[in-house]
Amino acid sequence: MAELAARLRAIVGADNVRDDAVALALASTDLFDWPDAATAELVVRPGSSEETAGVLRAVAEARRAVVPRGAGLSYTAGAVSFVPAVVIDTARLHAIAIDAGNLVATVGAGTTWAALAERLQPLHLRIAAPAPISGSHSTVGGAAAQNLPGGMDGFVGATVVLVDGTLVRTGSAARRGTSAFWRHHGPDLTGLFLGDCGAFGVKTELSLRLAPEKPADFASFAFGDAAGLVAALVELMRGQVVTRGFAMDRLRARAAAKLEPGEAARTLGAVVARAGSVGQALRDTAQLARVALSPAGSEAPWALHLTAEADSERAAAERIAAAREICAAGREIDNVIPKTLRAKPFSVRGMIGPEGERWVPVHGIVPLTRAVAAMAALESAIADEQRELDRVGLAVNWVVSSMGAYVTIEPMFYWRDALEPIHLDALSPRNRERFGAFAANPEGRALARRLRLRLRDVLDAHDAVHAQIGRFYRFTEQMDDGSAALVRRIKAALDPDGRMNPGVLGL
Repeated sequence: MAELAARLRAIVGADNVRDDAVALALASTDLFDWPDAATAELVVRPGSSEETAGVLRAVAEARRAVVPRGAGLSYTAGAVSFVPAVVIDTARLHAIAIDAGNLVATVGAGTTWAALAERLQPLHLRIAAPAPISGSHSTVGGAAAQNLPGGMDGFVGATVVLVDGTLVRTGSAARRGTSAFWRHHGPDLTGLFLGDCGAFGVKTELSLRLAPEKPADFASFAFGDAAGLVAALVELMRGQVVTRGFAMDRLRARAAAKLEPGEAARTLGAVVARAGSVGQALRDTAQLARVALSPAGSEAPWALHLTAEADSERAAAERIAAAREICAAGREIDNVIPKTLRAKPFSVRGMIGPEGERWVPVHGIVPLTRAVAAMAALESAIADEQRELDRVGLAVNWVVSSMGAYVTIEPMFYWRDALEPIHLDALSPRNRERFGAFAANPEGRALARRLRLRLRDVLDAHDAVHAQIGRFYRFTEQMDDGSAALVRRIKAALDPDGRMNPGVLGL
């Protein structure tokens, strides 16, 4: 390993190869606990696609396993190896090139979604792909590898380094002398590398479609039960009435309203900046104050928050008027939550609870026609376990969302437990001091592990598919024989020795 480390330092620089205990521990964990995980052998941070190719050639000659890693914010062991491996950390791959004329941005895989959004804001452009809420820390490359519940149509090309060091470009950029502006040029090779969890190669650059900012209107509704809320969300999405629907239960809404002073000020600033007028800014400030004291709809079990974008303010308002008719079973409440989500869409506060609790979700993306039944089955499964949940102090919160012809349902578990290195690395100094010395709670962790498996099975029984499959959600074992054989053939062709993120996707 010393010989390989020396060779890698010659390629990327001495400071960009780490073998100290702190770096190896951080590169070997994600947001959940994996008892069978192996400690990384080395952590390497290449600074370009060409350096990445050189690194992978050297690692191939040493015949070591490879794990690509972005921010590491998986909860499915997507970037946690169960065999010793060299971790390719993409943090230095953060260049941003914006081609506003062709509505494309090409970014390094280690670029955060927030950094790209900040560069686009003065141009009045936005990312067409549905960026994850964790985008203050999570990377474009990580999301490309893990999949986004809202879909991957916003990606138009990629640069990927295969396990032997071969450098590949996809989409229109694969044609010599052509820029990235179109995804479909012959077979969709871009799609081959999206959602692969790093099984097929290391993504170093991604090209994303951009779109102009559009006027938007907002509304929020309190509902007495999940069934009525999900039914309304399904009708809204089937009719394409709104752009986004985002729902939380009462406990989740209260937790979301607990902001640190610095974050509260930033959130207020972002909302006021988008207000458009002094009067609207004052109204939004008053709404935020009310929500901070008593979260919108917190007295009701559920709240649904809607955003409608359109070509004009009038058209957006008409969409919200139509949404009010569909949501007649609910009660309209302050609409500051969807305004805040649009003005300040990125945060990692949900990575732990408001009092430092461990957090881990399970999710399913279900068809519109299965959403109500899937939600009822999940609620029933949780009710069966309520006594055990209360005994170990494990709370369940819910998020339900959609941006198209699907519904994502995400039950989330919170419990007091020791935090992992990845939690501590992302926390503010104040919260690291507050939450960094919690005692381990193996009983709570074991219950969360068992219930996640149970809820995964419930979701799969309702035709769910999943983002960030990693090593938790079932993939090849649920495919028909021909499709599973095709995936395995692709893996064998690209990675014949099985050294690229071995075991992910069940491969």
